[in-house]
Amino acid sequence: MNTLYYINLLIPYVILIVIGSITPFITRRTIIFGVYVPKEFSSDREIQKIKRAYLVNFLVTSIVFLAFILFKINNINIAIGGIFIEIILMLMMYMRAHLQVAALKSEKEWSKGKKEIAVVDMDFRKEKIVVSPLWFLLSIAIIILTVAVGINRYPNMPSRIPIHFNLQGMPDSYASKTIVSVFSFSIVQLIMTILMFVSYKMIELAKQQIDPSNPEISKEKNLKFRRIWSSFVVFASTLINVILMGTAFTVYGAIKDWQSKIAIFSIMPGLIIAIAAIVISVMTGQGGERIKIDRENNKPSSVDRDDDKYWKGGLIYYNPDDPALFVEKRFGVGWTVNFARPSIWVGIIVLILIIVSISMINVNVMK
Repeated sequence: MNTLYYINLLIPYVILIVIGSITPFITRRTIIFGVYVPKEFSSDREIQKIKRAYLVNFLVTSIVFLAFILFKINNINIAIGGIFIEIILMLMMYMRAHLQVAALKSEKEWSKGKKEIAVVDMDFRKEKIVVSPLWFLLSIAIIILTVAVGINRYPNMPSRIPIHFNLQGMPDSYASKTIVSVFSFSIVQLIMTILMFVSYKMIELAKQQIDPSNPEISKEKNLKFRRIWSSFVVFASTLINVILMGTAFTVYGAIKDWQSKIAIFSIMPGLIIAIAAIVISVMTGQGGERIKIDRENNKPSSVDRDDDKYWKGGLIYYNPDDPALFVEKRFGVGWTVNFARPSIWVGIIVLILIIVSISMINVNVMK
C-alpha cells in the first residue's frame, strides 16, 4: 500500500478532530453547546469549565481512537468504518456538554425575568446578501466542456472503461462503454452543481438573526458572513467540477499518466475545501460573530429570544409556527432546516430518491 492510501484514510480523522475541537469556540457567544445563554452570562466560570472539559475529553478520546485506527489501518473496513465512530464520539461529547449547560441554565435561571426581543430588519432582503448567481456559469461551462470532450473521444474509447478508482489511484471497477457509463461523470457534475446551488439559495433565504443590542452592527456582520460563505459555495462547486472533469478526461484518454493524477485528485478537492471551510469558520464565526466592525458596541442592553424549546438537543430545529425553511445552526457554522415545514421533507425525499437513482445507475453500469 502506498503513502497516498494512508493519507487518504487519515485526512478525514484529522479534519473531524479539528472541527470537533474548534466548534464550541466559533458559535455565537449566546449559544453554548446548543443552549441559549444571555450574553452577560456566556463567560460564566462554570460555562468555561464545561467547555474545557469537553475539549480535553474530546481530544483525549479522539487521539486514543486514532492510535487504534493507525494500528488497524491495513484493514480498510475498520479504517473507513472508524470515521463514523469518530463522528458518534463527537456527538456523544457534545450531548454531554449540552445537557450540562442546559442544567446549569435552569439552575441559575439566567433567562428568568428577562425581556426578550426579536429584531427583524424589513430592508434586509434589499441588501446584497450573496454573490451573483452568475458565478455558477463557471460550473455549467465546465460541465459542457466535459460533455464535449466525451463526445469527441467516444469513438476511440475501448469497449470497457474504468469508472471507479481505489484509494491508491488504481481502477477497481470497469463498465462497458455506453452513453450512461461514459457520461456518468457529467451526470454527477450536474447533480453536484444543483446541490451546491441549493446550498447557495439556502444562504440567501435563511432566516435573519440579529442581535437586539447592536442591530445595525449585527446586520452588517451577517451580510458579510453570507457573502463570504456564498463565495465559498461557488468556489467549492467550481473546484468539484474541475476535479470531476479531470477524472473524466483521464477515463476518456484525453490525459495521459492517469494513475498518478487520479491518486492526487482523490485527495486534493476534499482537503482544499475542508481547510478553506475551517479557516473561514474561524475567521467569521457563526453568523459573522467573529467579524470585526470598528464601531461595535458589546454592551448587553437586552436579551434575544430564548427559543430552546424548538431545538431538539440543540441540533434539530422544529418550529411549526416559524415559516422560515432555513435557520442558523446552533452547533457549528452554517445553516440547517426547519424540520416542521412539509416542503423540507419533500426536499429530503427528493434527495434520497436522487441518491438511490444514482446508486442504481452505478450498479447497472458496472454489470
